[in-house]
Amino acid sequence: MNYLSVENISKSFGERTLFKNLSFGINKDQKIAFIAKNGSGKTCIMKILNGEDLPDTGQVVVRKEIKMAFLSQTPNLQDELTIEESIFASDNEILHVIEGYEKALENPDDTDAYEKAFDDMDRHNAWDFETQFKQILFKLKLEDFKLKVKNLSGGQKKRLSLAIILINRPDLLILDEPTNHLDLESITAFNNSLKDFKGTLLFTSHDHEFVQTVANRIIEITPHGFIDKSMSYDEYITDERVKQQREALYAKK
Repeated sequence: MNYLSVENISKSFGERTLFKNLSFGINKDQKIAFIAKNGSGKTCIMKILNGEDLPDTGQVVVRKEIKMAFLSQTPNLQDELTIEESIFASDNEILHVIEGYEKALENPDDTDAYEKAFDDMDRHNAWDFETQFKQILFKLKLEDFKLKVKNLSGGQKKRLSLAIILINRPDLLILDEPTNHLDLESITAFNNSLKDFKGTLLFTSHDHEFVQTVANRIIEITPHGFIDKSMSYDEYITDERVKQQREALYAKK
């Protein structure tokens, strides 16, 4: 199933062209790593896909029923909340379902509303929400739920932001350099969580181990085109045909 299509997008700043005529599709269950040299427009592409920026040409088409999420490089959290409070303060669809169910219980005579709320709880697997979010927090090494955000390290804040997203179970998750400036514990936690992520993933990263652990498809932006291969990162950098293609693209003037 196709989730998102990028159709001939281009972006320039003044006389400098970041990329042009870029086209690719994102399908269900793919874990795609966007790689390129610094200044090639990776972050710009992420912003275009997330709707924060517009391409100069072309378009991005997203399947209507797809739930997308974007993890930015800078977490947006409230300092005075605890880790657990941050989960419940987030705009989480499952929390809204639980709230609707609790309201339905207050009006037992409205059988239609109760049946709908009950069905919503089943459909979102919301009955064990507390267990679900605590499992995600443990996997991300955030065991002290009462710890306040203001006392978290930068890596812990990034992990908490990822936890909030994962709890909402997006179909497509976009990450921009998720392991930048993180300690080893945070990088390992990110690796483990995203390796087990059941949705579709698109990310940029300079961390070769992270890319190798998570990605099953590589898209590389070069100054004269792009390469798109469904393979692991280790396979990508050792494949002779890919090597020849990369050399040809980087040698162009």
